[in-house]
Amino acid sequence: MTSRTTSRSVITYVVVSLVLLALLLGLGVVYYLLSRPPQLATQSGTKDRHYLFSIYGFQGDLLRRPTGVAFDEQGNIYVADTGKKRVVIFDSAGNYVTTYGDAGDQPTQLWEPIGIAVNTDGRSYVLDKGKKKIVIFDAQHRPQKVMKFDDYPLAVTIARNRLYVAMVAGIVEFDLDGNKAITGYLGRGQNPGQFDTPGGVAVGADGTIYVADSLNYRIQAIKDGKPLWQYGKPIPPGQAVMYNGADRKFGLPSSIAADENGYLYVVDGLSSELIVLDTKGQFVERVGDVGHDDGTFYYPDGIAYKGGRLAIADKFNDRVEVFSVPTAAAAWRSYIPYGLLLLLLPLLALLFRRTGVKYVASPEFVERLGEDENRETIAAAIKRLNVSPAVAEAGRALSGMKLDWVERQVPDEDVRALAERFELGEGAARALAVAADLRGKRVLLTDDAALRDAAQELNVPTVGYAEILDTLGVASEEGGQA
Repeated sequence: MTSRTTSRSVITYVVVSLVLLALLLGLGVVYYLLSRPPQLATQSGTKDRHYLFSIYGFQGDLLRRPTGVAFDEQGNIYVADTGKKRVVIFDSAGNYVTTYGDAGDQPTQLWEPIGIAVNTDGRSYVLDKGKKKIVIFDAQHRPQKVMKFDDYPLAVTIARNRLYVAMVAGIVEFDLDGNKAITGYLGRGQNPGQFDTPGGVAVGADGTIYVADSLNYRIQAIKDGKPLWQYGKPIPPGQAVMYNGADRKFGLPSSIAADENGYLYVVDGLSSELIVLDTKGQFVERVGDVGHDDGTFYYPDGIAYKGGRLAIADKFNDRVEVFSVPTAAAAWRSYIPYGLLLLLLPLLALLFRRTGVKYVASPEFVERLGEDENRETIAAAIKRLNVSPAVAEAGRALSGMKLDWVERQVPDEDVRALAERFELGEGAARALAVAADLRGKRVLLTDDAALRDAAQELNVPTVGYAEILDTLGVASEEGGQA
């Protein structure tokens, strides 16, 4: 007991010291920011592009190979959910809004939606590569018109009251009713002003067109039909994968977006990173890396920008990631929140300490836990359980466990839908609904075979009681070593 008390005293001393150090550091930063001359957040060299959150789907219905993204005027995020042949809308916080687009090969149905653009009046333009068309939907998401193409359309964006469509050989401009082309910049080749399968197009406020010239491995800037600059260059024939010359700037530039502050954001799909350029074609920085964690990418594709936010279709991670980027309205006052955040470092440290795997328990798992003599050991390893309010109440009544019971409310209609779909009891269906509703890494603790099968179908990992005992190396209920 004395050793444990001494250890706790040392830990308390260290924590208090860190808190005081963080407070002093935060005050110093605030003083520095208040006393320095006003500066814009978009000054050269600023690396202030941060991961915010990811969107994996809604109510257990996960995205499948999302390829294109767009923002509307309210900041809602539209996702071309390619693998499920539909469009899904989320609000600016990543909450589900609605789904539209019927899957199929009929004229107004969606077969391979890979791109989307949204006009200020609410109309949306969904690019279906496989059927060589763009379906125009009205503000109520009803199909109104189909634009057919002889060649494959590859990307679509709206700017300056025009619709810009990337084709295999270049860029074509249409009016917003999808009528006959207004003008185009076409010519397949490797010379400046020529293109090879461009994957994205963005338009600056001055009308400059920026093209992710994908199979020429470069970004091109076009103004009034004349090439301004290129960043990157075509790769020698037959060496697209292996070529590592110093002049290679991209693995494969897949798409591009422009902000109002003079920056271009290029998704490098093959290198799984974001390349930031200025509008003069100068390199600024790289953001992200290959991986599956938050803020990393795994063969990303489409990108969209609006109001200081980027949405990126992290295609082979089956999600959309949202980042913040610098905006022009930031004088010294914009830095104050960062100084205040430093004052909250101890609280943030506790919050981050608690992120990671979120455990969800089914009622039968909690019941078995209460009967097990090893429950204290298991509780110490799990630390907190996400459960329905009824299960939380029952769990708190169990003795001999220090567990944080986190109550999770889920809509009754979701529970009923899951119960009917998978033939589950109410308690099991509610546990599944809780797990499906959680973001990030989560694990459902259950030995119910039907519940495990249902969770597998919804891509929710499960762990059984015996597996936990085996992992912890404690004695099983039968008296043997698990």
